Amino acid sequence: MKQVRDLVGQLFRERLFCGMDIGSQKIKVSLSRVVDAENFQLLGVYEVDTRGFKDASVNDIGEFSGAISAAIEGLAKKTKSRIRDVYLGVGGDLVETRMSRAIIPLTERGNKVIVPSDVKHSRQQARLLGVRLEEEVIEDFVRQFRVDDVNVALNPVGLYGRKLEVEVLLVVMSTTRLRNIHKAVKQAGYDVNNVFFNGAALSEAVLDRERRHDGCVLVDVGAKKTEVSIFKEGLLKHFNFALFGGDRITQRLAKDLNISFALAEDIKKSYGRLGDKVRHGSDDIIIKKDQGFVPVKQETVRVPIEQEVKELVEHIRDSIAASGYEGNIRSGVVMAGGGALMPGLMEYVEGELGLPVTMARSIPGLNQASLYAVSTSIAEMGYKGSVRYVFDTRRPKDWWDALASKAREMCNEYF
Repeated sequence: MKQVRDLVGQLFRERLFCGMDIGSQKIKVSLSRVVDAENFQLLGVYEVDTRGFKDASVNDIGEFSGAISAAIEGLAKKTKSRIRDVYLGVGGDLVETRMSRAIIPLTERGNKVIVPSDVKHSRQQARLLGVRLEEEVIEDFVRQFRVDDVNVALNPVGLYGRKLEVEVLLVVMSTTRLRNIHKAVKQAGYDVNNVFFNGAALSEAVLDRERRHDGCVLVDVGAKKTEVSIFKEGLLKHFNFALFGGDRITQRLAKDLNISFALAEDIKKSYGRLGDKVRHGSDDIIIKKDQGFVPVKQETVRVPIEQEVKELVEHIRDSIAASGYEGNIRSGVVMAGGGALMPGLMEYVEGELGLPVTMARSIPGLNQASLYAVSTSIAEMGYKGSVRYVFDTRRPKDWWDALASKAREMCNEYF
């Protein structure tokens, strides 16, 4: 009875969802209120500098916990809300991806109709076979199923077979790293409700079903790394990341112009434009150095930026080739992240790759929404994994059909 009361309490309590994106430079958090499946309202976003976290690991739990506390408390104050827990997103060099396969027998005699429990069992086996002792599986993505070695299927439910093979792409994370992040959040006074893979959460929020089916490249450009996720036939087919981000461009400008990182960042934001058509009036940029104000040609700024961005384009091109779907990306490229906001970047990538490039969805009332695309997506994934979502009567789902499907599954399983 207590479990029922707790379930009902959770159903009516889970109205606010806080997503947290831990970056190498910033910790970004967002808070959303959910009325029902059709009313997902963003209340606010907040960010603080990342402290106590370096090279994808917690190196000072006190500093890191303090940064998390500052981010969530700042968001709570801004939105005038009470936040109890967070939904955590992980990606980049925090995670590793690898392929795994598993084969399960379906019956000892004769053929058997494959039911959802068989699919679940095969995926569980693939997870067990693909994960190491010191790792945890964050998510698994089915590449394909094979029935009796002859029938390749994306959804084998309802087919006859004697054995079922599954091929999955696993997203895994070091148990130690994950536990240390959990501990830091707990030390800040909050709980981690669930952990999601950034690439999957972002894709759920910014890619519709048609894009995911026709073939799409999702590029999330951060401060120090860029994540590339490739979707086809509705499934995640390939994921990797490169140590490329906005900071790398800034460091190149600082070195070439012999100026501080902070000044190079200001110049990048003001004059860091790709393409020859964009001009800022005068060809000269006046920058302050120790010896006074010095004029610098805009070309001196544009050329090193373009050289760095060329490497990003090559990484995207190599990722598409490695996925095996080169020439089949019909829905083009979708870009997200703060680094994607550089003027002229989308047009440059489009020209180099020969694919249409668009920016991730905008959020009403939020400027530069791409900066917070991951944290807002994580909050949305938190809702979809909640009890509130399960019982949401406005979801596009026919409960009678669901019950009938479950009844058919049980008949196929036991009779």
